[in-house]
Amino acid sequence: MRHTIYRRAIAILVVLLVFAQMGQVAFSYHQKQKEAAEAGQDMEQKALTLWYTDEKLNSYLVQTAADYKKQTGVDVTLQLVTAVDYIEHINTASISDLGGPDLFVVSSELLEKARLAGLTVENDSFTEQELSKDFPEKAIDAATCGGKLMAYPFYFETCFLLYNKNYADSAPSTIDEILDYADNYEATDATEKVENIFKWNVADIFSNFFFISNYVNLGGETGDDPTQVSLDAQEVKDCLAYYQSLNAFFAIDADEITTDNVLQEFIDGKTVYTIAKTDAIAQIDAAADSYFYGIAEVPNLTDELSTKGLSVTNSVVVNAYSKERDTAKEFARFLTYDKADELYVMSNKMPVRLGVSYENPEMSVLLDQYENSVEVPKLTDLSNYWIEMEIAFANIWKGNDVNTEVDSVTRKIMSQLQATE
Repeated sequence: MRHTIYRRAIAILVVLLVFAQMGQVAFSYHQKQKEAAEAGQDMEQKALTLWYTDEKLNSYLVQTAADYKKQTGVDVTLQLVTAVDYIEHINTASISDLGGPDLFVVSSELLEKARLAGLTVENDSFTEQELSKDFPEKAIDAATCGGKLMAYPFYFETCFLLYNKNYADSAPSTIDEILDYADNYEATDATEKVENIFKWNVADIFSNFFFISNYVNLGGETGDDPTQVSLDAQEVKDCLAYYQSLNAFFAIDADEITTDNVLQEFIDGKTVYTIAKTDAIAQIDAAADSYFYGIAEVPNLTDELSTKGLSVTNSVVVNAYSKERDTAKEFARFLTYDKADELYVMSNKMPVRLGVSYENPEMSVLLDQYENSVEVPKLTDLSNYWIEMEIAFANIWKGNDVNTEVDSVTRKIMSQLQATE
C-alpha cells in the first residue's frame, strides 16, 4: 500500500514537472514572439520619409540614405515633389490619414511659412561650439525663425563675379574699375574672341539685386521681423541711377538675354567679366579643361556705393507631425553635417558647413560672398517684393524714372505689411 502511494506521488510529480516545463517553454516562446513583434514595430516606426523639390539632389540623397541605413538600419524613403504650393501640400499630407514627410528640404524664404503652419521642430542637435565653429552666421540666421533655430542649414546659392584670367590679372574692386578697363581696352591677338567687357543677365533679379542690397532692410538679421523693413533709402535710388547709366556703356538687350547664354559666352572667351550664380562653376568646369576663370565677390559700384550679393539658404526641417522626431533629427544632422563633404561632388550644391575642401581653391570665395550677402527674407508679406523689383529693374534699365519706380514698389509692399499688423 505504501509503495503504491509512493509510486502515485512520483507519477504526479513527474506530470507536474512536465506541465511546468511545457509552461516554461510556452512562456519563453510567447516572450520571443512578443519581442520579435516589438522589434518589427520598432523597425517600422523608424522608417523615415524625406520630401524635396530639386532633382539635382537625387544622387546625394540616395547615397546618403543608403549610408544611413547601413549605419543605423533605418530606411529613408525619398520623394521628389513639385515646388508649387510646397508648404501647403506638406501640411495637407501631414494632417491626413496617410501622413506627411518626417523631414523636408525648404528654402529660407518658406521657412517662416512652415513655422506658422506648425510644421517645424526646433533644431537642438548641435552644441553651441559646433554651431559657432562649423557654420557661418549667415546660415544660422537663415535657419532661425521666431528667435529659435528651426532648421538644419544645408546648402546655399548666391551671386558673385567671374572674370577671365586671360584678359584680366585680378578682380576689380568696383564697377568703376571695369568702366576704366573698357575705356582703355585695346584689341590684340590674345583678345580676339572678346565681344563683351561686362555682361550679365539684367532681366534676372537674383543677378541684379546686388546693386541695391546693401541699402535695403528685409526683416532684420533673420529676415522675419516686420518692424525692420526699409526699401527706399536714398542710397537705393543712387545705386539704381548708377545701374541705369550702365546701359549706355554695355547696351545689353534685356528682352533677348538669358543666364545660359551669358554663361556660354563667358565659357567661349567672349566676355571678360560677368555676374554668375553658384551653379555656374560646375557648368564651366564641365566645359573647360582648366581654371581659366577667377572667382571674386561682387564689386562695389564706386568707392562710395557698396554692394552685397543676394543669397538663398536651403535647410532640412523636421516635421512637427512626425512620429519619429528623434530619428528624423539624427538623419537631418547626418544629411547636412556628417556627409557635407560629399554634397558638392554629387550635386554641385555648395554646403553651408565650413571646412569642406574643394579641388579648386578659389571656391572658398563663394563662402566669403555668402557670408557677405543679403538673405532672401522669410516674411510672407515680402514674397512679391521680388516680382515688383524685377519689374522696376527692367523699367529703370529701359530709362524710366528711378524715384518713381522705387516709390511705387515701396508703397505697395509697405501697405501690405501695415495691413497685416
